[in-house]
Amino acid sequence: MDEGLKQRIIGALVLVVAAVVFLPMLLSGQDETEQVQVDVPEPPVLDEREIAAATPPSLPEPAPVPEIPQSAGAPADEPPATPLPDTASIEPVPVVTEPAAPAAEPEPAPAEQPAAPVPATSGGWVIQQASFSSVDNAEGFRKTLAGQGYNAYTRSAQTDGKTIVRVYVGPLESREAAARVRDELQRRHQNKGLILAHDDSNRAR
Repeated sequence: MDEGLKQRIIGALVLVVAAVVFLPMLLSGQDETEQVQVDVPEPPVLDEREIAAATPPSLPEPAPVPEIPQSAGAPADEPPATPLPDTASIEPVPVVTEPAAPAAEPEPAPAEQPAAPVPATSGGWVIQQASFSSVDNAEGFRKTLAGQGYNAYTRSAQTDGKTIVRVYVGPLESREAAARVRDELQRRHQNKGLILAHDDSNRAR
C-alpha cells in the first residue's frame, strides 16, 4: 500500500474518533448551561397632581388714626393791661440823710513774742559705732579706728546686770558732719552707727 495513502487513512480515523469522543461532551455542556433571569423592577410612577401654592396669611388692616381736631376760634384772650398810675398824683417821699457812724478805730495788734531760741548742743555730736561685751575686743576695734585717723574712744555701761563696752567716734561740730563720718565708717566696716548728741552719758573719760 502506498505510504501516503496509509497516512491519510490514519488521519481520517483520528478525526472520526475525536469527533465521536468530543461531540457528545460539547452537546451535553450546552444542555447543562443554566440561564439566569434577572427581574428588573419597574420605575415608580410619579404623582402628577399639582401642588397648590402656599397662600400667605392675611394681616389685619391697621386701625384708622383718629384725626386731631383743630382748635377753632381766636387765640386766648390776653390779660388786660394794668393801667399805669397817674404820676401827677404821687407825692415824692422825702429822703432823710442820717449821719454816718464814726469808723471804729482798729485795735493795735499785740506784739509778737520772739520764739525762744533752741538751745544748741554745746558738746557736738558723736557716733556710737559698736558695742562689745569684751573689753579687749572693744579696745582692739578702737585702735583700728584710731589707726584709720578717727578720734575713737570707749565708754562702759551696765545693761541688765552686764557690762557693755561701747566704741564712739567724735565729737563732731554738726550733725551733717557726723552723718558723713557715719556713712564712711559703714562703707569701711559694714556697720551703721548711731548719731547721738555728745553729753555726759557718752563723753570720754
